[in-house]
Amino acid sequence: MLGMERISWYNEPGVWPYILTFIHTWKGAGYLCIVYLAAIIGIDQEYYEAATLDGASKWQQIRKITIPLITPVIIMMTLLAIGRIFYSDFGLFYQVPMDSGALYDTTNVIDTYVYRGLMQLGDIGMSSAAGLYQSLVGFILVLVSNFIVRKINRENALF
Repeated sequence: MLGMERISWYNEPGVWPYILTFIHTWKGAGYLCIVYLAAIIGIDQEYYEAATLDGASKWQQIRKITIPLITPVIIMMTLLAIGRIFYSDFGLFYQVPMDSGALYDTTNVIDTYVYRGLMQLGDIGMSSAAGLYQSLVGFILVLVSNFIVRKINRENALF
């Protein structure tokens, strides 16, 4: 209709990294917005009133009050995201591409590998090892990230 060639979405693996990244970002944006909005609402309004009386602009209030006071929430959400770095959204990588064989090179991640190894090949040992690897690496990354946060600012570390 627009004079462009039709794209066969489920046979063209080149576009899927962009599609999956967009869908994953869109899916998580609402949750993070609610968490950050709740953190911002929890800030006492007297800080902003005092800043207004001192002549601070909105940008200065954001930079000097809002961001420093929600920094612990930002760090906590970042540490949780780091812990899930080796986990993919199974439904996103398995159901959205409809388990299309032409897309395996693009959409095959650890979660789908474990599922296919268990359900199609019956390889319980390899599936268990891959799941254990995923968990251990995520745990180690959280420990290392928390150690770095503790070195920078002890109050913002999780433990």
